[in-house]
Amino acid sequence: MIRSTGVELIKQIGKKIISGDFNLTTISFPIKCMIPLTILQAIGKSYFNFPVYLNLASIQQDPLERFKFIIVASLSCYFKSSHFLKPMNSILGETYETAFSDGSKVFNKLIRFI
Repeated sequence: MIRSTGVELIKQIGKKIISGDFNLTTISFPIKCMIPLTILQAIGKSYFNFPVYLNLASIQQDPLERFKFIIVASLSCYFKSSHFLKPMNSILGETYETAFSDGSKVFNKLIRFI
C-alpha cells in the first residue's frame, strides 16, 4: 500500500511539473491512506480503555493510587489513536456516539468556532 501510494504521489507531482504548474500544495492526499472512519469515530474509539481505568480509580482508597489510574486512563487514549492511516474529514455538524460495555457513553459533535 505504501509503495502504490508513493507511486501515485510521484505521478501527480510529475504531471504538475510537466504541465508547468509548480504549485505542489494542490496535490490531493491519496484516499488509500485513509481509514474508513471519520475523525469523530476515531476519537470515540480511542477512548475504549478510559472507562476501565476510571472504574478502577473509583474503587481505590489511596489518593495516590486513584491519581495513577486517572493518569493511565488519560494516556490510554493515545495508544489507539497512533496509527499511520489518516481518518476521513468529518462533515460540519456531524455527531457520533460510542457506548462501552460498562454502560458509559462518549458523544462527539463537530462544530465550528468562529
